[in-house]
Amino acid sequence: MAPDRVTPEAMNASGGARTRQVLALTVAVGLCVPALLLRLLLGHVSAPIGTLCYGVAFIGAALLLVWGTELAQLELPTGLALSALAVIAILPEYAIDLLFAYQAGQNPGTSSLALANMTGANRLLIGIGWSVVVFVGAVSYHRARRAGGGENGGGDNGAGERHRYAMNLRRLATLDIVVLGAASLYMLHMPMRSTLTLFDSAVLLCLFGFYVFRLARAPQEEPEFIGPPALINRLSTSWRRTVVVVMMGSAALVIVFMAHPLSESIVQTGQLLGLDKFLMVQWVAPLATESAELVPACLFAWRQLPDKGLGTLLSSKINQWTLLVSMVPAAFALAAGSLSGLPMSPTQQHAILLTAAQSLFAMSLLIDLRMSVRQAALILALFLSDVVGSVVLGDDARSVMRTTLSVVYLTLAAVRLVRLRDRIPQVLRDGVRTHPRDMLGEPEQVR
Repeated sequence: MAPDRVTPEAMNASGGARTRQVLALTVAVGLCVPALLLRLLLGHVSAPIGTLCYGVAFIGAALLLVWGTELAQLELPTGLALSALAVIAILPEYAIDLLFAYQAGQNPGTSSLALANMTGANRLLIGIGWSVVVFVGAVSYHRARRAGGGENGGGDNGAGERHRYAMNLRRLATLDIVVLGAASLYMLHMPMRSTLTLFDSAVLLCLFGFYVFRLARAPQEEPEFIGPPALINRLSTSWRRTVVVVMMGSAALVIVFMAHPLSESIVQTGQLLGLDKFLMVQWVAPLATESAELVPACLFAWRQLPDKGLGTLLSSKINQWTLLVSMVPAAFALAAGSLSGLPMSPTQQHAILLTAAQSLFAMSLLIDLRMSVRQAALILALFLSDVVGSVVLGDDARSVMRTTLSVVYLTLAAVRLVRLRDRIPQVLRDGVRTHPRDMLGEPEQVR
């Protein structure tokens, strides 16, 4: 039989795809260049220009990270590759938080900044990150249904009911849920303490070690590539590995190199606008640095890959809530030359309580391995009430607001867990004992 003839149309289509792949890579690298030139050659510029250039560089680095992570799945289990992405993507948070913690060790009066950035970043990751990823996935899903001529333009199912979207995860995500729940339960007792100590570091590091150990046992999966990863995957194995290492290493360097000037530019921009420094550190700086996580997650969600979309942010949350938090008292102790622990004022204690309560609520929503648009909207609404209260209320009223929100989160979590109590033993069994290879499988997109 004669071989299939490649038509000119197919060749043109292939050439067009390759051109778009090269262009996408070029744009991602190009986004990082202005910030590098600014940092290396010019040094000091106005805060608004610095915020723009460094923020754009974070987006370019995030794109390189997501492409490198997809290709890394050829060498690593999917869960471990996503965890690696999460660690690299939150490098800005590591850099900024540990800088504040180290400065607090030299000047204990500044410890509030380290805890403000840490708690703000954790709450923002769930409040904005998780909800936005679900919204992006819903828009992409309904757009695809309309384009595919779904019944009533994607509106009704066979029973005549509205076809509702939900982002679903595989059983392997039970590991994330168990670790997130354990870390959040542990952090709930922090308001009864006056310091964050190295003992807390040890507990959280053990949880993170257990998480990585379990992920490493998951088998590799054969990914399907589109965009720049498809182009790079055509290279020989040695060249592909080299390109992946260079991409992810360069992206990590850009993120670390730009984290401090970005945070400074943001704070200075806020001061120019007359905004409070504490609030800038708590909300605006994390919003900028979390873009390195949010951009890849939204790209995955748009491509209807929930385990890589919501799963990436779930892994990022665990990394921030265990590994990052464990390093804060270590950096403080190193600078202070003391084992007394990072001091916490009542304001910081309330912030940690609220962060732990929100984390438990988020964990309870995923107990059935799915998140609906309504649940994402509830997360966003509660988070925005937190942000608005932080901005407009005074110190005393803000403490009352945080305590009230914590009670709301914990109550909602308790109600949710009681309703789904029959699922809890299975989730614990899967998260702690079931071998990861037995939990792989494709999630349903809608239930």
